[in-house]
Amino acid sequence: MTDTSSARPRGRPRKDSGPAPTPEVLAAALHAFASHGYQGVSVRTLNRELGVSHNLLHQRFGSKEAIWYAAVDWGFGGLLEELALADSDLADPLERLRAFIRAFVTFSARHPDLVRVANAEGSAEDSGAMERLEYLLRRYVRPSMQRIAPLYRELVVTGRVREVPAETLYYLITSAGLMYSNHAMTRALFSEAPLAEDRIESYADSVATVILDGVAWRPGSGESSTGESSTGVARGRSD
Repeated sequence: MTDTSSARPRGRPRKDSGPAPTPEVLAAALHAFASHGYQGVSVRTLNRELGVSHNLLHQRFGSKEAIWYAAVDWGFGGLLEELALADSDLADPLERLRAFIRAFVTFSARHPDLVRVANAEGSAEDSGAMERLEYLLRRYVRPSMQRIAPLYRELVVTGRVREVPAETLYYLITSAGLMYSNHAMTRALFSEAPLAEDRIESYADSVATVILDGVAWRPGSGESSTGESSTGVARGRSD
């Protein structure tokens, strides 16, 4: 898996370094929206926080709404790219699902603002919140789910995993990024060590293992190897 953290920098462009590169501006804008929420950010304060000239963002993007969409496309677009790179049509379905979980957790750990923005929009109540949330769902969340849905269905049908509700699997995977987006809580509970860069890969491995071991079918679990219960009724399906 490629490490995209260096290609997608975070932080504040320096005003004295000339016009900031667009990726640098978008990374910093995404961080501002993640930290303050959409309503807590204005173009004026964003210019000031980024340390750029007062009209740079207006000239490049035109409005706060346009900046939000550009920053979201930049950040979440990188996630979709990483998930595609981690996938292989030739691999075993269970290994493809494992690779998806690892890629998602690893990228989320290195880009914690994505989880923060998704959480902010999922709980926002301003007039444009539903439109922004639906954009996130349509462009990035649902395509991500559609990548693993057929894999999981195949594994259920062939009796390799038990069927769990879609929302259970979704939140088990996506909540793994909370350790890095809630870094202050993580430090307070467990110290700085879990947040170290060299711990990300092993953390992603452990998340994938716990999730997949949890849904793996085992003899004696009360289900047949085809995913049916001991009464012979297929779970989650009707005749």
